[in-house]
Amino acid sequence: MSYSYPKALFMVRLQVENASIISSHLTWGFPAPSAFTGFAHVLQRQLNRLEEYRAVECCGIGILCHQFSPQVTKSSDYRYAPYQLNLARHPLESDGSTPAMIEEGKGHFDVTLVIGLTGHNLDQHLSANDEDLNEQTQRLIKRLKQLIYGMRLAGGSVFPHRSVKAKLINWTLSDAVKKTKQLRYRLLPSFALRHRHEVLIAHQKWLSEHQPYLETQGHEPVILDALLDISRLNLLSIEQPQLSADGERKGGWQVRPRPEYLKGWLVPIPIGYAALTELKDKGSITGIRDNRYPATFVETLLSLGEWQSPHRIEDLTEILWTYKQNPQDGVYELTQPFAPQLNIQLLSNDAEESFEYDEQDSEEQED
Repeated sequence: MSYSYPKALFMVRLQVENASIISSHLTWGFPAPSAFTGFAHVLQRQLNRLEEYRAVECCGIGILCHQFSPQVTKSSDYRYAPYQLNLARHPLESDGSTPAMIEEGKGHFDVTLVIGLTGHNLDQHLSANDEDLNEQTQRLIKRLKQLIYGMRLAGGSVFPHRSVKAKLINWTLSDAVKKTKQLRYRLLPSFALRHRHEVLIAHQKWLSEHQPYLETQGHEPVILDALLDISRLNLLSIEQPQLSADGERKGGWQVRPRPEYLKGWLVPIPIGYAALTELKDKGSITGIRDNRYPATFVETLLSLGEWQSPHRIEDLTEILWTYKQNPQDGVYELTQPFAPQLNIQLLSNDAEESFEYDEQDSEEQED
């Protein structure tokens, strides 16, 4: 499947309030990338309604978060989770009765969107100089801002940033690295969301060679085992090499060191959907939102993502998310087509961890 390299990047900084932060059935926090690709898709459809921009396409959207504030409170019961999502009370019913409390995961965040634009007639709307904009470029920027500020992002209300203005950059592959270096300062401080499926595969291989893991689990790890292992704090029991004065062998716990390739800010993320049934004809499923299109039942696909600082990004197009659809296989996932493939080399000593017993730490844990 081929993807169109963007001819322009539209960068806009937004403040979003009361967005949904329940990203899947297993994850919560920052909204899923599908919320942002859906945002770009709606933007393209609204833009194509205008005759002047009928051929303009959104070829991807990049996500850079500056600030994130989940609407949570500290939980009184720490057995399961230290925080609880805020409850929303809806207005009274028509008969005056009190409606039920609904647990809705909401949050506020400050985000910069990098929207890739392409199209065979887009060149006439772009200025050669990104600072000295012609009338057509200014008109396109104005139209994009009007559409964006009237939309919702992940169910949240969108507001323009107070001081950072939207920017449209003429983009080509030859000067992508140079322009990325110039735009980094505009994006800091923030973190960009990147897909790290290669790290997930490498960690699965690492676990299959890690003897303590195989002894405790009793089976070869699958992809889900690797994702869960990355997402938690893993402890290993250790024993004192020598007997104590009373003839007993004391033990303790120690955090299992991570391999070098897991040193980033890694998080589980939903990246699309997998079909549970065959694609049904339009109108054959009752109760769906729109009967004009074929439909199927799906479940969420989970993978690994990384929040990475912009100063580590060589080309801004590497962070663009877009659709990768394969209805024949029942897979509807999101991908970053312009990102380079990581070549992760597992070191021979990565699977052979050595742990030193610390008697003082063991006594503190016993206390």
